[in-house]
Amino acid sequence: MLDLIKRLPSLKVTTNNKHVYFHCSANVFIVVLACYYCLVINIPFIEGAFTAITALNSFSWLFLLSVPLLLMCLLVLFFSLLSTRWLLKPAAYILLVISSAALYGSVNYGVVFDYSMIQNTFETDGKEAMSYLNPQLIGFLMLFCAIPLFVLNKVKINFNRPHQELLSRSKLVAGCLVLIALVVVNFYADYAATGRNNRILKKELIPFQYLTSSYKYIRDQWLYKDMPFKQLDTNPLLVKPSQTRVTVIMVGETARAENFSYQGYPRNTNQYTQPLGVHYFNNVASCGTATAVSVPCMFSAQPQVAFSRRDTDNQQNILDLAQSAGADVLWIDNNSGCKEVCNRVTTINNEAIKTPNNAAFCQQAHCYDEALIAPLRRKLANLSHANTVIVLHMMGSHGPTYFQRYPEQFKQFTPTCDRSDIQNCSSTQLTNTYDNTIAYSDYVNSLAIAQLNALPDNIEKSFLYISDHGESLGENGAYLHGFPYSFAPSGQTHVPLYIWADHTNQGITNTCIAQANPTQSLSHDNIFHTLVNLIGINTLTYQQNLDVLAHCQPITQLKHHSEVIL
Repeated sequence: MLDLIKRLPSLKVTTNNKHVYFHCSANVFIVVLACYYCLVINIPFIEGAFTAITALNSFSWLFLLSVPLLLMCLLVLFFSLLSTRWLLKPAAYILLVISSAALYGSVNYGVVFDYSMIQNTFETDGKEAMSYLNPQLIGFLMLFCAIPLFVLNKVKINFNRPHQELLSRSKLVAGCLVLIALVVVNFYADYAATGRNNRILKKELIPFQYLTSSYKYIRDQWLYKDMPFKQLDTNPLLVKPSQTRVTVIMVGETARAENFSYQGYPRNTNQYTQPLGVHYFNNVASCGTATAVSVPCMFSAQPQVAFSRRDTDNQQNILDLAQSAGADVLWIDNNSGCKEVCNRVTTINNEAIKTPNNAAFCQQAHCYDEALIAPLRRKLANLSHANTVIVLHMMGSHGPTYFQRYPEQFKQFTPTCDRSDIQNCSSTQLTNTYDNTIAYSDYVNSLAIAQLNALPDNIEKSFLYISDHGESLGENGAYLHGFPYSFAPSGQTHVPLYIWADHTNQGITNTCIAQANPTQSLSHDNIFHTLVNLIGINTLTYQQNLDVLAHCQPITQLKHHSEVIL
């Protein structure tokens, strides 16, 4: 076999202390690497492209076959840019590791690594990342990463003199450009039509998509100059500063509306809050499909169409305005952080909630969400301000380890999927496990409302629950979340929202909330302005038409805060 390999052009084999090394020119290395990326790493893209093309009423087989040819030429051009003596092989090592991980995500979960997914990846924590570790991932990386890396380590690239390499590479690049030109001339209309109707395809290209998205994220977060902090209102005021008021905001995680009883789901996943009379809104859209986008967006005055994480991080949000107006604001986290939202208010992070009192809920990497109730109870027992705002950030239904989100006694629906490689569970098992997380979150919400209900009648109290985004549970081969918003299924963008207020309140009561239209079209854009009213802030940023509760207690937007009637 070695004799046969040695006869191949541009490829030589040597042995050194019983180690076999393959010698080849840089051009051969680039072409072989491009072929591997084209035919193996980009399997999801090739499969998607072939499916889209063959679904057409009429198509050309030449057009179909031109797709891998065009992709291979583009990959050759890309690797040619890296083809210097000291860069080509190290870059090949690094890209192979990252691309193999991206391929795993694409094949098993259907995810694409656009800007929001890269942002989610950069901003996740180690515990969340480890939840994806499973035997299938290890086996996959052994096959598509470890073995190719071993082969790559056995390759010795023979570089010629600089001018010879430049001439040789120029010929290779020129040949690829000619092939690309031939494809474009003959099939431009076909590519244009297919691209318009299947825009997600280009987001599946590895490594182009994740490299482009990573560059944009790094540019936005680290390369731009620091922005000055923008105050949206320099003098927000509490409408009734002497009135004792407590507002609890529960930020759900990965809860999709389709699995809520309130939404018409046949299973009883809201049995704990239903007796409490919460008012549910069944037509609510999220701002994004990942926590890193949706959480900053829902607390921001920026609408989704103009949302910029960079701008939002550098201006007042609803918590800043509440604190500036004189409210006591506290963020309690059982997730991977507040995504910069709570930077300027008092925070209890997910490590700080691991107290002896919560030992029963914190026996794993993440605490169960019941661990949020103890710090909530302590805060309510020691109210230091007339107006208090408390945000509880749940772990909720975050995957893929759904089975770790609820205690054993809340395993209501069985059989369950007690593993992280959820694509290998049956649809029934996966749905059961996910539904258990929804039911448990509902239980935690009922505990939070019970804490508010226990407060004296002279305290105004209200509760708002909203999820950051939804989740895919294997529909059409899609799992988890973080898909590009324009392509995301409704399961990832349709989120639950419900509000509760005490019937003894002077302003916003549960009776008044019940008069709101439950089917009105809402989104995360409404949360900021609804919270302005719920908390009771007079601010120039308020837009009454976006306030879900404006019919209960409209806040007049005044040009001069001195005109506020206290």
